[in-house]
Amino acid sequence: MTTRRTTIPVRFPQEEYEQRWSNVEAALAELGYDTALIWQRTGGSYDRAGKVFYLTGYASHASGQEPSAGASYIGSSLAALLIRRGHDPELHITEAVSTVDPRYVAVEQIHAHVDNLPAGIADRLRELKLEGKVAYVGDDFLPLEIDRILRAGTPDIEWCAEDDFFYEILSEKSERELDLYREAGEIATSALTIFMEKLIVGERQCDAAAAAAATIISAGGGFQRVACHTGGASEHYMWDYPLYGYSKDAAAPGDMVRAWVYGPILEGYWLDPGRSSVCGTPSPERRKLIEDTVAITEAIMDAVRPGATPRQAGIVGDELATKYGYTDDMGGALWDLYGHGLSTFWNGPLIPSHGAAEFEDDKTYWNVDRPFHAGQVFTVETFFRQPGVGTATFEEVFIIQNDGLERLTKTPMLFW
Repeated sequence: MTTRRTTIPVRFPQEEYEQRWSNVEAALAELGYDTALIWQRTGGSYDRAGKVFYLTGYASHASGQEPSAGASYIGSSLAALLIRRGHDPELHITEAVSTVDPRYVAVEQIHAHVDNLPAGIADRLRELKLEGKVAYVGDDFLPLEIDRILRAGTPDIEWCAEDDFFYEILSEKSERELDLYREAGEIATSALTIFMEKLIVGERQCDAAAAAAATIISAGGGFQRVACHTGGASEHYMWDYPLYGYSKDAAAPGDMVRAWVYGPILEGYWLDPGRSSVCGTPSPERRKLIEDTVAITEAIMDAVRPGATPRQAGIVGDELATKYGYTDDMGGALWDLYGHGLSTFWNGPLIPSHGAAEFEDDKTYWNVDRPFHAGQVFTVETFFRQPGVGTATFEEVFIIQNDGLERLTKTPMLFW
């Protein structure tokens, strides 16, 4: 695959991106496609940026997904990458090409459609005389307005949603990616540790969150949330004040606390470790809840190894939760999973909970019967509640290796 770039992207060399393009082309060929259009949304958030960012390094400067104004500003903060087998990728954006810093973007061909992104892409697809089946990625977030205009402008194309094939690509990490994750793990560890240290001595949530955020930013990283909760309400609600994830409240002595460092910690790569503890001296009941949750977390992690499956790890968690007396009637695991893969966002496969043995696999995102393999970046997360005592939550991030797990987050599990 040829390229005409004269500069090199900041984090990864050009050949890293070209290998990713080749991997996508190979996956498309296996599915029977020659062409794919891969969507992203950035600008004020990160939640659906990952796949185009992974393939190009591009993120929008927009403040957010601004509302359309008639035929203008349609697609602001969105972008799409056109991949055709045997050709260089084309990046389609709503910003002027002159605003794209070549240090950060791995593609040479950039097309700007400042007023109307889908109409501009449709024009290009007709110019290329594309027809028949074309895969697209972004079915679960692409706005109806974008889809409607794109389909109207490409009557000879049959658009086929194919989000699932990307999970396997993102699950395969290069050595450069693993090294980046190690660096990101150090940043997340420092941030989460100081977050917890401030909460357990009774500092305000917002002040503790500010210290965690400053740690990440000073290392050149970023986040979606540094979120926490304290006190009695934390039994029922994951984080305080939903808009930000923290409030001005502070824990009183004996209160349960939790903290989560959450987002694209470094170069767009996602980590989301979390911890729970108690402000001051824990009661026997709260100590037991937290220590039980740590034990379940560690047991599930022990079950994550090459050749084992997410279902098997989930069964370990279910059985130990039942043994310790955390049944669904008592709250049990608050979510329906015990962990997930990581890349530029959450990634399959997932470790099922709440009945892992009977879980009906979708063989796409969940993929609970696909064995783990060395080199995957994964999490184990647990959420257990004892009514009237509180809810303990933990999440640990690691690389699966042939000789065991390489922990990326090293914040203490227990703070006593």
